[in-house]
Amino acid sequence: MIFVEGDTDEVFFKALINYYASVSSSPLLPYDICNLKGVTRYSSKLLAKLKNEYLPIARTNGYMIKTVCCSYDTDIFEVKQPQIVKWDAIGKSVKRMGIDEFIRVGVKSSIEDWILDDQPGICAYLHLKQVPSALKGTNGYQKMLDLYSKAHRTYKKGYETKELINVLDMRTIRNKRQDVLVPLEETLGVVL
Repeated sequence: MIFVEGDTDEVFFKALINYYASVSSSPLLPYDICNLKGVTRYSSKLLAKLKNEYLPIARTNGYMIKTVCCSYDTDIFEVKQPQIVKWDAIGKSVKRMGIDEFIRVGVKSSIEDWILDDQPGICAYLHLKQVPSALKGTNGYQKMLDLYSKAHRTYKKGYETKELINVLDMRTIRNKRQDVLVPLEETLGVVL
């Protein structure tokens, strides 16, 4: 069970898992992605969705949920409210539900930072002839806005990123973020 915090993250992780499926020498273990539509919903919705929706479906269909993975942008925890989500308490509650493992994938600082790991791919998508040496902005989102403005386009978060994300070189992104992605890869049974 993979929980993500937003629409862009959902699109990104679906593309990443498709990449894993295409390169893994063994089939991926079954998984489901649930978009909580906001980081604060990890505290309010995750446990309720597990208890009232996902665990009953698993019991009815004769399988177990062995791992819960939570992906989240780290930016809100870096500058605003570090205790907005009490991860330890959530992890303990997940384990009390009979789920073996609780893992977190911190997307530093936001999903746009990870997308920018394949800046040549974004520039090709935008039909920019050169990859800029520097982008304006203090975070990935602002840098994406700047990069898109160079192509006279507007970057929009959410499901509208699907076309862009589908052309990214996930191998490049995975290699740059491997240290954070290893627990997810192990959970999915990825063999590279």
